[in-house]
Amino acid sequence: MGTGLRRRGIVGWVPVVLIVLVIVAGAVYIINNLEKPAEPVRAAAVPMASTASPTPTPTKPAWLRVSHKSYRGLGPMDASCDLPGPLRDSLMLGTEPEPALRALALCLDRMWADTLAKVGVDYVKPEVRLVHTQEEAACASLAFEWGGIYCPGKNVINVMITDGDSTSWFTLAHEYAHHAQFIGAITDRWMTRPRDDDIVRRSELQASCLAAVTLRTALPEELEFMRKAYTAAIGSKVEPGKAEETAAILRTHGSWAHNAAWIKRGERQGTVASCDTWVAPARQVS
Repeated sequence: MGTGLRRRGIVGWVPVVLIVLVIVAGAVYIINNLEKPAEPVRAAAVPMASTASPTPTPTKPAWLRVSHKSYRGLGPMDASCDLPGPLRDSLMLGTEPEPALRALALCLDRMWADTLAKVGVDYVKPEVRLVHTQEEAACASLAFEWGGIYCPGKNVINVMITDGDSTSWFTLAHEYAHHAQFIGAITDRWMTRPRDDDIVRRSELQASCLAAVTLRTALPEELEFMRKAYTAAIGSKVEPGKAEETAAILRTHGSWAHNAAWIKRGERQGTVASCDTWVAPARQVS
């Protein structure tokens, strides 16, 4: 896109659109499978917490108000994560990232298990695949280029490992948020509806907000980088030949400004409730 930021310790400019592309695939897989009932979207053996009946509002259909008790009454999520110095360095610099990502995954498992337990949801640990080719992924492996993808029917998180890529940590946290959405019944209502870009945007913006909730203590400087990257993209020129791709990203993931705003909100408030994109007005999730 011609706009980028210099990440600490990394030589060269990082195109902002590439940062967004590392998480775009999860949405594409979900969109393409919304109307395929043959594949389950939740783990069959997971006891689901009951959801409150949605309250209609004059501005939003009742089914979009995804009410869930995990949105209410919970304090900030415990986002502490003991990443040793060498692992932190490798995670942020993109050198030998796999041990660091595995350590971060263990932290994310603990965070979500503890949080969902408080609202009566039994946590199911996902399989985490750190892959080097699309063929190694558990779903939609050849459909498009991607940096991270969640397979809801299989409870598998896939993260593409690329030499020098230091954004894998945010991809991992984002896909973990999708896992929490599904097993925690946060997105169960919209998954029964026909495919709709607005619904997907709300889910994706929520996943990025929840990623910030879980990473706010472990990697706050990187959340700052993400916010600045999205902010830098506002008003930037689209690279030649990237117009259609960029439009698709904005349509399914929201504007650069709204991505930055939801990441900031999750980092600042640190609760699941702070990431309730489902009741946000359209002007905040466009």
